[in-house]
Amino acid sequence: MIIMKKNIKKFICIIVLVTFISCDQYLDINEDPNVAVDVPAELLLKGMELANVQIQSGTSMRISQFWTGQMRGVNSLYARINDYNIAPEETNSEWAFMYHGIMTQNDIIQANSADNLVKGIANVIEAHGIGTMASMFGDVPYSEVGSAENVAFDGQLAVYQAAQKLLNDAIAQLTLVPSSRRFSDDILLKGNPTAWIQVANTLKARYFLMTRQYPEAYTSAQAGVNSAGNSLRYAAGYGDYGTTNENSSLYFLILSGSRSGDLTTVGSFCENLLDISSTSSRNNTKTNESRRRDYLTLDQNGINSNRLSWKSATMPMVTYEENLLILAETGFRTLGFSEGLTRLNNLRAYLRTGSAFAGNAGLNVMYDDYVSADFDAGGIENVDNIVVDRALLREIIEERYVSCFGTHVVFDDVRRIRKTDNDISLPIPINFGSSHPERFLISQDEIDGNSKAPNPIPGIFVKTPVNQ
Repeated sequence: MIIMKKNIKKFICIIVLVTFISCDQYLDINEDPNVAVDVPAELLLKGMELANVQIQSGTSMRISQFWTGQMRGVNSLYARINDYNIAPEETNSEWAFMYHGIMTQNDIIQANSADNLVKGIANVIEAHGIGTMASMFGDVPYSEVGSAENVAFDGQLAVYQAAQKLLNDAIAQLTLVPSSRRFSDDILLKGNPTAWIQVANTLKARYFLMTRQYPEAYTSAQAGVNSAGNSLRYAAGYGDYGTTNENSSLYFLILSGSRSGDLTTVGSFCENLLDISSTSSRNNTKTNESRRRDYLTLDQNGINSNRLSWKSATMPMVTYEENLLILAETGFRTLGFSEGLTRLNNLRAYLRTGSAFAGNAGLNVMYDDYVSADFDAGGIENVDNIVVDRALLREIIEERYVSCFGTHVVFDDVRRIRKTDNDISLPIPINFGSSHPERFLISQDEIDGNSKAPNPIPGIFVKTPVNQ
């Protein structure tokens, strides 16, 4: 049963369970995909989308920001979690949203709908959700879900492989849909099959990157999100489906609601990285991050219409920026320096258009193209005189850290890079003790309700299999 906590959970609960024709009846009763249901697939899809928004942009994502230097938990519960004091109850909602809000509903959609657009979108959502769950928790239930009361945990790599297959299925379904078709019940991309195919390919690239399959990631990213308009973002349709606070950015809800004052970007590693006056600044003669720093300011005393904290600001989930940077990293790793630099400059060209983010319009935006000499010993991107190739890869990784702000990708990356390229990993401070967290705790509901759950469960400092 989904456990709702604080206003942000109530918001999702109200929309899924009330607005969408009392879908709780179907969540609780119609769990057999072989039993016909009366709820239209389009309404089930909305519930799936909102459940996935919570997994991708809700509590666990914010916690990952505390643990990666993007935000700080400074008061009450968030202060304790900031310092790695977290209980299994904190992830109950993520498990409920995944297995009850996404997988159960998708089983019904796949079994009963003849609409390849709805079915394809639903499969992308399930793959997005379960891939994120595998990233956060390592081994998770998947292949036996729905077939038994107590289900085995699949290995993390097996879940990634299953997500890849599901994305392939989704792409095949969506390819059958006329590219001009749309439907308004899709609150994320308005039923645009081309955009959803691109999102699926970027997710394939993301998961291949996480499993170090660089050529496959590079190939998938070439078919990935190729414009800002095709990015998967929540609240993109804010003005279309209602401008009440309940439909706002989740950052706005948390900063103006019951957790106001409990979290902030002020004083964070990320804020200092973007600060032109900081000794750890990433700014240089070709880069001015002043406006992006302003845009990414999240604080109860700094909510305004130019910032990510604003009610109609869109929350990133799978973006054009991420895809460009997958191409940069995997292009570098597979084809070499020149390809990596070209792809990085493609991202910088987009950033300097000024359309990638808002922020105070009076602040500078500068992202001039880099040249190879910038990465030579003593160059503006290599003041510490490391190997040229390492300097470029370091910049790509650092750019991913900033451009993927507000997604689980950052937590994925910092763990991955500590394993594969620790010499150029970001010097993110440890909040407490001597180690960085490596995973989230399996939910208390799963521990209590599944006899096949690990006993004891892995602690947060135990690396997931892909990072061991």
